[in-house]
Amino acid sequence: MNRIILALALASVLAACTGGNPNDSGNDDGIGTGTQPLVDEEVPDNVDEEGSTDNSGPDVYGTEANDLLTMNDVEFDTATGELVLNNMPFDGDDNLYARDATVSTSFRNAGSSFDAYRNVGGSNRYYAVFRQTDSGYSRVTAAGTDNYVTFGFGGVAAQRLKGNGALPNADQSYIFDGEYAAVRTIIDPDTGSEMQYVAGTVRIRVDVEDFDTTGAVEGYIADRTFFDNNGVLIDDLNGTGEFITLSTAEINFDNWTIGSSDASVVGGPQPTTDPNNLGGLGGGTTTVAGTWEGLFAGPNGEEVAGIVVMEGSGAIGIDETTGDYVFVQVREVGGFVAER
Repeated sequence: MNRIILALALASVLAACTGGNPNDSGNDDGIGTGTQPLVDEEVPDNVDEEGSTDNSGPDVYGTEANDLLTMNDVEFDTATGELVLNNMPFDGDDNLYARDATVSTSFRNAGSSFDAYRNVGGSNRYYAVFRQTDSGYSRVTAAGTDNYVTFGFGGVAAQRLKGNGALPNADQSYIFDGEYAAVRTIIDPDTGSEMQYVAGTVRIRVDVEDFDTTGAVEGYIADRTFFDNNGVLIDDLNGTGEFITLSTAEINFDNWTIGSSDASVVGGPQPTTDPNNLGGLGGGTTTVAGTWEGLFAGPNGEEVAGIVVMEGSGAIGIDETTGDYVFVQVREVGGFVAER
């Protein structure tokens, strides 16, 4: 897995951090003078005159980021609200997942539009988060299990459902705002494997014109709120100012996908001595890192959807005896959807 090397282009995001939540500053209009990367092209056969198509793809999965993230297809029944998540072992003969009303309500109370899901059958316990946008242009899914002494199997996906994702103006920069949710697999040597949920907000900045031939996409995930696997808020982890940086990535203009780049947890609880034991607040040390990637969706690139995969030594709560943060190995897989 890639280890974080923060891109210099991300400095404009981090420079305006206040209380752990970065804010953009300056003029967001495109200012490049290089060769334009976009030219008029024929509409693909599978796209109608309005730029829409059912399941137009391409989808983005976490299979390349991590061998254990085996999920390779997601189907959603809008009538029943049920999911079918393919290629994760021992999750039931039908791969069927039902909405967890209790956890989903906790998400709503925290301001998130994501839903939580659990597998209906099977000998493994899988936990998932899911959101399909109101427009139906895109959706994201993330799943994990607590049945293994290691992180175990899971998956994460961003899917384009309608449109070819092409942004309308080659000389313009864009800002997308939206939501993020994740499942967090915890390897605790004392209590065994556990699961947590995370919800947050996301901002994605896009400059189509620069870099000259690839464009640039970067952003951050903030306002991170943590829940246990029953949807109970983990107050020890909330309000610490922790956020995720999404380093600068390139655009593939052939299919309007966003290439893989670094992702890293910044701020919040940080280990002070033994990264598997005690820690405090603040500091700039990155202990949980990985990658992110995504795609644009909609007939005019109205939405961006992406996935995040990270591992490392992360805080899971506070030791009741010592009052210090407890750090163990965690894997976070999440997805975000945002609109301009």
